[in-house]
Amino acid sequence: MDAERARKEATHVTLVGMLLDLLLGIGKIVGGTVTNSFALITDGIHSLTDAGTDIFVLIVTRVSHAEPDAEHQYGHGRFETLGTIAMGVVFFITAAILLYDSINRLRLDEPLSTPAVGGIAIALFSVATKEWIYHYTMRVAKKLNSNLLKANAWHSRTDAISSIAVLIGIVGARQGYLWMDTVAGMFVALIIAKIGWELCADSLIELVDTAVPKQRREQFESCILSIAGIRGITELRSRTSGGKIILEVKLLVNSYISVSEGHQLGELVNKSLISQFGDLSEVLIHIDPIQHDTSVDESQLPERSEVIAALKTRWGNLIDQQSIASIDLHYLGGSIEVDLVLDVDELSMAIAKDLDAAINAELHITKLRIFNKLYESLHHNASS
Repeated sequence: MDAERARKEATHVTLVGMLLDLLLGIGKIVGGTVTNSFALITDGIHSLTDAGTDIFVLIVTRVSHAEPDAEHQYGHGRFETLGTIAMGVVFFITAAILLYDSINRLRLDEPLSTPAVGGIAIALFSVATKEWIYHYTMRVAKKLNSNLLKANAWHSRTDAISSIAVLIGIVGARQGYLWMDTVAGMFVALIIAKIGWELCADSLIELVDTAVPKQRREQFESCILSIAGIRGITELRSRTSGGKIILEVKLLVNSYISVSEGHQLGELVNKSLISQFGDLSEVLIHIDPIQHDTSVDESQLPERSEVIAALKTRWGNLIDQQSIASIDLHYLGGSIEVDLVLDVDELSMAIAKDLDAAINAELHITKLRIFNKLYESLHHNASS
């Protein structure tokens, strides 16, 4: 799904939730006043805080789904991560307010009023409505793999849970147990605090670039190794940004294939991973030859220009420089292998041996292969 479509879908579900939160918040505050239910009034305030966080989600969602730019070349996914942490903090603050109000109610010396039966109907309606918006938002959050929308969905569920607590409190109060709604309110506050902690913890894990779990890594490796031509994986690193995974992979391929074929294999790996795993946003691939020795510092080997110049000097009296079609170097296992392509009809064994003998250990060359250039075929596009 493209970024613009994802942003529109996230915006739509958040707007629906915000409208319901506003209507429920006002309805519960008015209903709580009419039915003489302090718990219902408190729950209405909670719903209004949900509407406030919905506005916050709209702003962050718009920013996090923006296309990469010059200043944020990996996209804006981390804005969603920061937004999720902020949501977790809001959960903590909401929990603290509910706990504070509940403790103050327990300290009251004057008797609490008995709520009217109409408060039960309002609480039931709130539970049903908030549970519906929870499932709706969570479906979209999973589809878009958005932690921020998941956080908002859970915020809706906490409102449903708090409405259940209000319902229990009203029923208990009408049975003569006026303290029940206060205890239920404290229980709800602890649940909200727990969810806030989980949201902050998950997002902090993402911010410190924690790798994906081992099982997920094995799925990526299995997909990569199923592609013909990939001989192995020397390194696979992962991190998450805005709910999407970024992979960095080092692949082993045949040491003697061309650069373009190695690039093509990398493109096949990229396409296969992106198509198979919807939570991948980017795959960075590095190609290594299968004989590549990571324990050897190949930076100490002579550069191509130095090797070519030395070879031509040593071969100057043995072959015509004009007959050299190409010289290909293979830096493998801490040494250099040379492929010499000559534009000649034939080459005597004696000259071949002389060319090989002219190479000494100073150039770190361990193997010389000599080929005759028989012909070169150029295929032109029929339309050209």
